[in-house]
Amino acid sequence: MKKTLLASAIAIVATSHAYADYQFELGAVYAQGESADTDYDGFGIGGEFHFDKVDTSKGPLAEASFLDKSSSLSFIFFSQEDDVANADEEETTSIGGRFVTATNVIIEADWTTEDDGNSDTDTIRVGVGTYLNDNTDVVVSYTTEDDNNADVDYLDVTFHGVNPLNQGASVAFDVAVGYIDTDDDSGYQIAVGGTYYFNTMFGIGLNAGIADVGDVTRDTVGIDASFFPSEQVELTLSIFDSSTEFNNIDVDSDGIMFGAAMRF
Repeated sequence: MKKTLLASAIAIVATSHAYADYQFELGAVYAQGESADTDYDGFGIGGEFHFDKVDTSKGPLAEASFLDKSSSLSFIFFSQEDDVANADEEETTSIGGRFVTATNVIIEADWTTEDDGNSDTDTIRVGVGTYLNDNTDVVVSYTTEDDNNADVDYLDVTFHGVNPLNQGASVAFDVAVGYIDTDDDSGYQIAVGGTYYFNTMFGIGLNAGIADVGDVTRDTVGIDASFFPSEQVELTLSIFDSSTEFNNIDVDSDGIMFGAAMRF
């Protein structure tokens, strides 16, 4: 569940109008929900620094850095606390970068650490890919996760694309397929998503994913929306619901996340 929140937070914190190009983006998110019959809330901040000005005239504003093949550095801090007495805050810090060469080669790397008050989990991910054309890319990434008790390794292939439609609309898609290897078992994960942009400033998306490793199976579905009331300000909303089954025991989680970001 927490990985779903972190992924949403990271995502929140990216016509004839004369759109304003930008180089920095700062944002904040607030989340609340329920996991295993326990309420929680969380707050996060994040930002991106692009090496050059991002051209926002190529399509949806939410996809500007992708369509402009921008290179950037990013960070996010997220804190979550369960609504129970004496609960420890769970803090996550992530730092990463995406670099696109003149020949459209993509290099990605990020480091994430999670501290739940009792143990730390460190995650390192590296990825290499390319733009297949001006609006579609593919990235192959390797991730290793160490929580002091067990190691988990992931090998993923992800596709992302944005296709223009008529009258200023467009549709974006995401497809990810991965192999998971733990100390005791191995398995897979699959995720798909799509976003319909009514224009360059407003889009609604759906996503779904499944992961299966040994005796653990997890299903997740979500909906999200992005709206720019102006070229420099983005408002976002994400809602998700997930179910995890382990040894015939089901644990349900759900949540909602609100976000706002400013570009300059």
